[in-house]
Amino acid sequence: MAKTNKESELPEALVAHFRAEGETLRRQWLRQVRTSGAVENLIRQGLENESRALYTAFVDGLEPRNHSRTAACARSIAQRALGAGIPPELLIDSLLALRDVHRRSLVRKYGADGRRFAKALDIYSSAANRLLALAVRDIFEAKEAAATREVEQLRTLVKTGMILSAKLSLEAVLQRIANMACKVVGARYGALGVLDGKGGLSQFITAGVDEKTKRAIGPLPVGKGILGVLVREAKPLRLKDLTMDPRAHGLPTNHPPMKSFLGVPIVSKGKVFGNLYLTEKRGAEEFSQDDEDIAKTLAAQAAIAIENASLYEELHRSYQELKRSQALLLRQEKLASLGRLAAGLAHELNNPLNHIAGFVEALQRRAEAETLLARKEFEDFPRFLGMIQGQVDRAASIIRRLLDFARQREPSFDLIDLDRLISESVSFVERQAAVANKRMVVRPLSEPVQLRADAQMLQQLLLNLLTNALDAIEGDGEVRIAADVIEVGHGARGRREIVEVSVADNGRGIAPENLSKVFDPFFTTKEVGKGTGLGLPICQSIVEQHGGTIEIKSEGIGKGALVTVKLPVQR
Repeated sequence: MAKTNKESELPEALVAHFRAEGETLRRQWLRQVRTSGAVENLIRQGLENESRALYTAFVDGLEPRNHSRTAACARSIAQRALGAGIPPELLIDSLLALRDVHRRSLVRKYGADGRRFAKALDIYSSAANRLLALAVRDIFEAKEAAATREVEQLRTLVKTGMILSAKLSLEAVLQRIANMACKVVGARYGALGVLDGKGGLSQFITAGVDEKTKRAIGPLPVGKGILGVLVREAKPLRLKDLTMDPRAHGLPTNHPPMKSFLGVPIVSKGKVFGNLYLTEKRGAEEFSQDDEDIAKTLAAQAAIAIENASLYEELHRSYQELKRSQALLLRQEKLASLGRLAAGLAHELNNPLNHIAGFVEALQRRAEAETLLARKEFEDFPRFLGMIQGQVDRAASIIRRLLDFARQREPSFDLIDLDRLISESVSFVERQAAVANKRMVVRPLSEPVQLRADAQMLQQLLLNLLTNALDAIEGDGEVRIAADVIEVGHGARGRREIVEVSVADNGRGIAPENLSKVFDPFFTTKEVGKGTGLGLPICQSIVEQHGGTIEIKSEGIGKGALVTVKLPVQR
């Protein structure tokens, strides 16, 4: 009984030991962090300044049977780390280092008593790992909340820009200016052309011409003839009869007759945005200097509206890009930190798992003895041991996946033949598919394509996608693999292209509510024991490291799924 009581007091004794030796263990912890060589001085200073508070919170969080206290300590660790500017990956590495320091102190304290040391280590590891997991969760929740606040601030700024530009759309504002110019200057017809930056017009808004006449005229002008003169010269132009000007190209069929003409550039801060055109002066043969001055004033208002609209569009693009960058950065930080935690837990599990595997192997050899096989009570032993071995193999497979997830590396880029890589990847799973009566249909590229990529990482990506597609098919079915080169525009160095690789299946499909979660680490819709939820996050990380995108579509349960990977082509 005395021995049992002594063991029941062990958790409290561990916490008391870590508190009593706190200053010594804290200094050992900081020395280990300093000697790692991977910590910048400024960040290390933040850790050193907070080390006492972090150490105290860590030890307090180990209090036995007090889950609310553990959660509160984890929150305190996360808040202090953020306040001190300690990034998540450094915090996790530092806490893992502290865990190692504590373990070594347990070796010194209990090493002489093997049974008591094993019990102490088991109690400590369970409490420390729970505290680590809660701290990681809390620091990412805090960072996500901070990122959301920044996005909300930018969204407010975008809305303010919209209000400052106008309550109406840009087209409506320009239409009003064109109508007003006709009325104030006394013109029968008016138009406002916005430049496209390439010598032509992106918008051409008319006034005084009804819809029936517009349809009869046909396509809008593109900035040639007299209109082109203003585009090229960017200065006011008044003509008594535009039809007599040698630069005129003539009016289209069904166009109303026009003679007198006034055109002024739409300019703001030295930049030309377009031109305001007015024709057919009422009550006079031509437009006056006063008419030109009024038209310039109205053109200046149009310039402000166009400039504000351009600024808003630029701000909106920046806002969208910031949202994408923040989401990507946050997800990458999560993946990196989860990888560190996964590596720590995987190594924790490997040792006992290896012991179990060794014991099972020894028992299997002994179970083959004839003396045991002859006894009825031992006849199920070989089957039971085989089942244990199977579960050990399954656990080992999960640990390997965790380590694969944790060991994500930087890609080593080289030129690779994409068609050959796809063929090799398909060949790895073809036999598995044929045995299950599932078909693999490959549509190769129409032209040879070489990608600058990491061949090993891309093959891992393709194998993950093909295996997922096969797993999604129940009974016989089909997996279709296709690749295409798509032109997406021209840059300074010529045309820009992407290669699009798609993997489609006619399997079980994905529920709409799960589509947004498929890239979350550890999320899976597979049966328990058939998936870890790490395959797609690894795929997404590989694609992003190659400057590409990955997307999954499904019309719902029973309707299959389509995965599309887009990667840049370098010719």
